[in-house]
Amino acid sequence: MQRMQARHGLPPLRGAGMGKAMRIVHTLAAIGLAFLLPGPAMAQLTMADGSVISREEIAKAATGCAAGQAQDCLIFGLAARSGAGRQVNIDEAAAALRKACEGGLGMGCAGEAEIAALRRDRRKDPKLAAERSAKARGLFTAACDQGSAIACHALADMLVNTPAMSDTPRAAMLYAKACFDLKFGPSCLQGAALTGLSSAPAHDLALAQRFEAALDPALDAECQQGRPGACAALGEWLISRPGPSDKVRIAALADTACSNGAGHGCGLAADLIRRDDRSAEGWDRQIEYLDRACALQFARCAQLAEAMRAHPPIRTLDSGLLFLADIKACLGDVQEHCWRLYEPAARLNAAELEQLVMTFDQACLNLPRPSAELCAAAASNHVERAEAMAASATADRAEARRLYQRALELPDDAEDNATAHAEARAFLAGA
Repeated sequence: MQRMQARHGLPPLRGAGMGKAMRIVHTLAAIGLAFLLPGPAMAQLTMADGSVISREEIAKAATGCAAGQAQDCLIFGLAARSGAGRQVNIDEAAAALRKACEGGLGMGCAGEAEIAALRRDRRKDPKLAAERSAKARGLFTAACDQGSAIACHALADMLVNTPAMSDTPRAAMLYAKACFDLKFGPSCLQGAALTGLSSAPAHDLALAQRFEAALDPALDAECQQGRPGACAALGEWLISRPGPSDKVRIAALADTACSNGAGHGCGLAADLIRRDDRSAEGWDRQIEYLDRACALQFARCAQLAEAMRAHPPIRTLDSGLLFLADIKACLGDVQEHCWRLYEPAARLNAAELEQLVMTFDQACLNLPRPSAELCAAAASNHVERAEAMAASATADRAEARRLYQRALELPDDAEDNATAHAEARAFLAGA
């Protein structure tokens, strides 16, 4: 902690405050961070077709996945990957998506491939990524041929986003099939973006215009059918177009999406208010929407934290709620908010200090691409705690050893990582 405190120009944590934190370490460790961050009642996962999966369904999916149900594994894996009402856990996500893939679900194969290619540590596996991508492509192709709009769309996404199988002209054809023949709104949206891009090999202005003409009615129909993600996508597209916007309609779409569990709808509603209402009351309304977005997906807590920091002078900032928003954003894989947790360190109470320690641990161990510096900071928290409290020193030094070893698994590809690696090697050499 002290190393990061110094870097950010903040006072050290050792002393009375740190000692007080150490006296409750065992109790808090037993309770765990899940108790300190209870899951929101409204947490939901937005699926590719704009439908949402409730918190209760996600919880049931965890049990169903353990029993080998492929669809439940897909739901649980996507929730763990995206931080839907919970912290991101990339290992849990990969394991669940693998089961979904083995159960014949292309989305599971594509998800596992994405994780295998994304990771920065020793579990990065290009061969597995290629194998799972090929399996996903085969499953999507077969389902698309049978008339599945989602499969056609997912296959097109792969052909656009996977360098090894890049084929944007074919992707445009697949988006066209899903949009024009199968009336799938997300494909109209993606097709317009792809063919309207002048630098894309699939650039076709006339086709882009056809996609745009089909986009509004397709997404609107899906919104009316009870797919909140479609409502949000339509609102986001309408506000992004040049020229005057129908703000009343967009606000209604955003509110419908948010009220029914689509986090990006909450974010859009807050953004509309931020643009048009700079009053304290407008800020209150922003915070209300962003708090709902944060409850739906941890990564969206970053927007809440930043809005809280920008509070008008007439409003008082609740530092405890801001601290929790930063924790959730950190565990939702917005890593700059991990470092934000050090800002109020001199004013943190004992429980909050312990939350800070556990948050860094979990960010290091569970996020898909933590930096070596983040893991070294997590380890140094335990080193300081070992020095401050003899009763837990053995356990803390063991945890520091594990976290420093984790830091060494991560590449030396950022300014601070070389320092982190040197620190890790020095500790492990003397451990």
